[in-house]
Amino acid sequence: MPPSLLASPAVNPRRTIPLAGFLVASPLLAGSRVPPVASYRMDVTYDGANHTLAGQSAVTFVNRTSRPFPDLCFHLYLNAWRNDRSTWLREHEEGADPARRKGKSAEWFSWSEIHRIALPDGTDLTKGLKYLAPDDGNADDRTVACVPLPAPVAPGGTLSFTLDWAAKLPRTRARTGWKDDFVMGAQWFPKLGVATDAGWNVHQFHAGTEFFADFGDYDVTLTLPKEMKGKAGASGVQKEETDVAAGVKVRFLAEDVHDFAWTASPRYEVHRESFSEPGLPNVEMILLLQPDHRRVKDRYFAATRAALREYGTRYVPYPYPQVTIVDPPWGAASGGMEYPTLFTGGVSWLSPAGTGSPEGVTVHEFGHQIFYGLLASNEFEEAHLDEGFNTYATDVTMRAAFGEAPLVKRFFGIPVVFPSIRLPRPEWGNERYLDWQVASRSDAPNHPSFKQLDRAAIRTNAYSKTALTLASAERTLGAETFGKILKSYATRFAFRHPTTADFRSVVKEIAGEEADALFREAWDSSNTFDYAIGSVSTKRAGEPVGWVGEGPDRTFSEPREPKGPATYESVVVVRRMGEAVWPVDVEMAFEGGHVFRTVWDGKDRWIRYRATGPKLLAARVDPDRKLLLDVNRLNNGMRVEEDRRAADRWAMRLRFWAQNALEFFALLGFAGTVR
Repeated sequence: MPPSLLASPAVNPRRTIPLAGFLVASPLLAGSRVPPVASYRMDVTYDGANHTLAGQSAVTFVNRTSRPFPDLCFHLYLNAWRNDRSTWLREHEEGADPARRKGKSAEWFSWSEIHRIALPDGTDLTKGLKYLAPDDGNADDRTVACVPLPAPVAPGGTLSFTLDWAAKLPRTRARTGWKDDFVMGAQWFPKLGVATDAGWNVHQFHAGTEFFADFGDYDVTLTLPKEMKGKAGASGVQKEETDVAAGVKVRFLAEDVHDFAWTASPRYEVHRESFSEPGLPNVEMILLLQPDHRRVKDRYFAATRAALREYGTRYVPYPYPQVTIVDPPWGAASGGMEYPTLFTGGVSWLSPAGTGSPEGVTVHEFGHQIFYGLLASNEFEEAHLDEGFNTYATDVTMRAAFGEAPLVKRFFGIPVVFPSIRLPRPEWGNERYLDWQVASRSDAPNHPSFKQLDRAAIRTNAYSKTALTLASAERTLGAETFGKILKSYATRFAFRHPTTADFRSVVKEIAGEEADALFREAWDSSNTFDYAIGSVSTKRAGEPVGWVGEGPDRTFSEPREPKGPATYESVVVVRRMGEAVWPVDVEMAFEGGHVFRTVWDGKDRWIRYRATGPKLLAARVDPDRKLLLDVNRLNNGMRVEEDRRAADRWAMRLRFWAQNALEFFALLGFAGTVR
């Protein structure tokens, strides 16, 4: 029988999920259960007029670590916008012009409060609740709160408690909040930190990093305004919807997830289609679509199908029965974000086929269902394990499903597609890396993400640098070997919160120490990669000039014209201009179509190659662009003799147009004198 996922006492018995056979290789899934750590039963009322939430949560915490927990620690993410003293707003608006700072009116601010926390025996813990700032010591930040327990939760022990809480949503910030009659409930409830052998992993909410939470089950009932009946979506599967005096109650169950998000709008058009592919689980796709985006409905579904197929085949199958695609309204600032079994897309104004909108964001945000949803790495500390891996996987999927990206340029806001000009993936991402690579020099990707210099540094390391590292490794190690690495990693560590060390252990196991060294160079420092052709030369070889021979046979050889077939002595110097090391190919092209290629380990600062034979024409380092992290491609090649054809052609054109311009102005002057 195919494995299924773990049941939790907090919700209904588990359904069976058909997963691909290779998932059984995971020690966690071999027992067909995913042990829950933090499970929630919530009853929440949303006031659409005031954008407030009133909720009660019944939480079950299972201590699956080796240490006791004397307290409980929570994230209160909505306090990131409680006031401008919060860590999130300080980081987000650092250096900004105060006159341009968003959020001066009340609608841009939010709050989250725990009114009561109690144990099943009635013990009230509320008075012990304190706000902490474990990352930066900001006494005004209230995004982390802890409360001591009467007795520690022992290893293997279970603790149940209830929370009475309330919150106010902001006008959409960081993909949560409201705009008009649209609401996106994300990071909206008091949520436990992650229990580890080192204690609670519970970071403050930072402007440049995202989230980390334990797996569990969610049974959530939302009371919404009556106009939102039939127009709500959430993580998991909708179980029931009933009319009540206050509006409409909607109940959702989400199993084996580490977060829960929801959305509602009376404007949503609800569309459903099915995904079915041999060897992969069947999935129901639900699209919550804006009426003005009907033209892209089929493109949303096509992109989601492509992602389900490619990610499921290359990495790990999507194991849930349903996925919800949310199409936010214009100006809602909620597009392009991921939550378990639900993600937000987004489409640009006038998006003709070929622009990659909404296909690109759809594939990317679905892809987070794998690297963020199933693997669930710590995005506070190692953002690259989700964002960078998924950026790489997005490029692979988009190429497989839609081909190379055409050039798209906007003129007065109108996108124009140039289908004959194709931008190869993921090389085009190198352009963004070149723009941002100065930021990446401030910190290594392996430096805890929330501690990096600023959002630009985090973004560069987490997205482009990591994605290009993976693509470079694929080209260096070979597609088959690298594909095996990624599939083994995703399969082995599904539902296990893997770290960079876990990924590199798979690299080392499958491809060896030298392959692991590639990631050490790219991720353990902020050094840059730059290989260059330092010099090239070639000269006609002839008889030696000077003394030759020994003793009585010693003679002096005069300079003279070489005779016989032309033979040349050539020298090529290749240099490592950057600090980081990567093996690179070196190619030398000779007259007659002869090409010599070798591999340099790239460790020394330079290497000199000598060749005797045909005349050397040119040399290149990394001719196949395997090393996409090279920050200067302009120095990767050099010709022995300059090729002036392009320069001469442009010079002739400039002379032609200059001559015509001068004649035009001369005619104007002549006409003026005649008058």
